[in-house]
Amino acid sequence: MKSFYATGLFLLIFFLPCNQISASSAEDQLTSLISSGGYVVMAGRKEIAEYRSSQPFIPASTIKIATTLAALEILGASHRFKTEFYLRDKTILTIKGYGDPFLTSEYIPAIAAALKQNGIRTISEVILDESFFRLSGPADGSRNSANPYDAINAALAVNFNSLPLLKYDTGSIASGEMQTPVLPLMKEIGGDLEAGRHRLNVSAFARQNGISNVLRYTAELFISIFQAEGIKVSGSYRAGTIGDKDILVYTHRSHKTTTEVVRGCLRYSNNFIANQLFLLIGVKRYGPPATWKKAREAMKTFLQSRLGRSSDLLHLVEGSGLSRNNRATPALMIAVLEAFKPYAALLPENSDVIMKSGTLSEVHNYAGYFKGKTSLDPFVIFLNQPINNRKQILSLLRGVYRGEP
Repeated sequence: MKSFYATGLFLLIFFLPCNQISASSAEDQLTSLISSGGYVVMAGRKEIAEYRSSQPFIPASTIKIATTLAALEILGASHRFKTEFYLRDKTILTIKGYGDPFLTSEYIPAIAAALKQNGIRTISEVILDESFFRLSGPADGSRNSANPYDAINAALAVNFNSLPLLKYDTGSIASGEMQTPVLPLMKEIGGDLEAGRHRLNVSAFARQNGISNVLRYTAELFISIFQAEGIKVSGSYRAGTIGDKDILVYTHRSHKTTTEVVRGCLRYSNNFIANQLFLLIGVKRYGPPATWKKAREAMKTFLQSRLGRSSDLLHLVEGSGLSRNNRATPALMIAVLEAFKPYAALLPENSDVIMKSGTLSEVHNYAGYFKGKTSLDPFVIFLNQPINNRKQILSLLRGVYRGEP
């Protein structure tokens, strides 16, 4: 008996220092990989690893988790976005946008069918009403490049304001997707492009005829599909607003709920969708028109109320993570992830990790959950440094979480 206890005591004394050395070794490895950054790992609401968790960093696209949390809880998980159609003098159609993030080509034939059911067979003019948004400019951080991640936000926009275009070696232009017809805008923009498949921010190209490319794209797409569906359209369109004598003939409700929109936003890290939601949160809280200022204030007050955290832990100027002026601490992001747990299935999943990445020049972030036996445990890795070693850090933190030596 004596020998048994003596052996057990020896084992306890022997193994305890080894575990301490392993934990210390992991911490040393982690900190050696970080020149500017921080991390937090939780297990059962207990912090098991932390480094610079109260220091603010650029969150990049991980901030989409906070934006979509607010959208789900302010707009409502089952909310469906709308677009209204008004008739004036029997043949003038006004389309009023309310910021639907998913107004895309595949849903316009159903809109045409609904208009035909309401007796509309001929349209002499299309008026485009984008007055629900009043933006001072694009999202902070946008460089208005041709890349679709720079697509600007608008109350009335189609296909995420990105133009799918295919240019053949012969110089001929086709649409880059089956559901979108070839449009005059495609032919005009495609003229100077190299052969290949493109998806382009329409606002990066010069406008014609005094109307923005956002509205031109919207008008050309609706007109082309309307005509294909048997509605005769003269082709004339312009920007404008609803008039006193306009009659509401149809309200299109998005086929996607907020939940479904959020899933797409997080899966594809779509900046346009994220900032549409961001702006609509501001409208919900403070009324139309949508502005960046309203959206920022709405997010700030929501997070402070929902998380019980001081607003000085967050500085958010737009909702997609595109801006380098956004700031968040790893500790705040952990609180966001705790609140986001009921919606965690909306995040991309890889093996035993559910997470969102965030990437800008010299910004390499992860935020998500390790999957325990009975729980989801959040982790955050914020790296604002030239070297991208976030995968190595994630592997080390996974080992700490699993209790691996």
